[in-house]
Amino acid sequence: MSRIPTPQDGDTSALLTRLDQQQLATDFAQLSRSVRKRPLVLFFGRNAFSDNSKYLYLRAVAASRGYEVHWATFDRTLTATLQGLGLPVIRLGADIDASIDTLLHAAVAIYTVNPIESLGQLAPLLGCLAGAKQLQLWHGISVKRLTLQLLPHLSARATELRQPWISSTGVDHVVSTAPAFDAYWREVFGCRHLVRAGLPRNEVILRQASDLEMVGARLPDAVLPLLQDSAPALLLMPTWQRGKPTPLTDPGFLRRAEAWGRAQGAHLFLKAHPSLIGRDCGLSGVGSHLHLLDTALDIYPWLFRFNALVTDYSSVMFDHLLSGHPVLTLDLADGQHQRFEPDYSLVPPGDYRYDFSAEGFEDVWLRALLDDPLRAARQAYAREIFASDPAQACDDLLRVVDRLVEQATAPDWQVWQPAATH
Repeated sequence: MSRIPTPQDGDTSALLTRLDQQQLATDFAQLSRSVRKRPLVLFFGRNAFSDNSKYLYLRAVAASRGYEVHWATFDRTLTATLQGLGLPVIRLGADIDASIDTLLHAAVAIYTVNPIESLGQLAPLLGCLAGAKQLQLWHGISVKRLTLQLLPHLSARATELRQPWISSTGVDHVVSTAPAFDAYWREVFGCRHLVRAGLPRNEVILRQASDLEMVGARLPDAVLPLLQDSAPALLLMPTWQRGKPTPLTDPGFLRRAEAWGRAQGAHLFLKAHPSLIGRDCGLSGVGSHLHLLDTALDIYPWLFRFNALVTDYSSVMFDHLLSGHPVLTLDLADGQHQRFEPDYSLVPPGDYRYDFSAEGFEDVWLRALLDDPLRAARQAYAREIFASDPAQACDDLLRVVDRLVEQATAPDWQVWQPAATH
């Protein structure tokens, strides 16, 4: 009998055909919508321990809330790490029948990326969660068109695109940090139930991270002292660019940036997008003032330490506003990059960032560090796009999770008694 493949199986094409996967997903979804739910909340993320799900998960396990909380992952190393810290974790696929049973009975599922990505691209396992209450935290405010907004730009006939789009629309609730983004998130996910709250990962920009929050966020010993001295530190974070890179990952540009840092007595730190985990980006050896950070590193506990953020159009630019420090964005002319992104009309207008060109960035970077004339406008913009208190994001969201668990596990049957009562 064919079995459900898991990411550890490598090439799974011979194990189940696409039609098999679809049928299993349909079958499991029907079961999931019928079975009684257990008071169990599952948190999903990337293979690395990071982002919004991480911080909400840690807050949920910090005190008993009347339901079980587990991190769910396929990754053996992450499973062992969390188990070693006494944190509740389920390794999906270790026992596939046990995994299916757990997913079928979970009351709530919480995501920070596309659900199908967290579930190893396995539609049957995603089908097991069809009856759960599903909350999408996502990973930031975006100047990208996402999922359903891509329909006019990319072909819906392409299976590799269509399946993630369908997966993303299965959630019941989506976090929206401000009224300005409500219509955007409804269009992106097709979801009509929005939750007004901050992003859990942003709390550690505003306060000291706990020991457990530093899991996955430890800097190398050689790097840490560079963030503790008086020299300026700039963080370079290019976004995921759909296969069309920008100069922020070009060795030639980075050599010029490193030379600028050396001349100014500044250190530059480059963190590539987590989609590149485990890949050689060919950027080593650029120079002594440019330091490469692990792509899997959770950078959020360190954001407030950087004097400026340099990016092309990563969503981290909006989170970084909470640090009070400048945001510098690469000016990409129309037609120079993707034909439909970045698109700054997707976010409210405002003077919150310094645009620079790859050909002449030096003066812009120096002005932002020394004078920073946009400081007041940047702070006002941060208040506009984070309508609730960012420091209370986890507590606000856990009140939502409490309610979802209650709804999912409440008695849901009705009794029809046709006999007349005398």
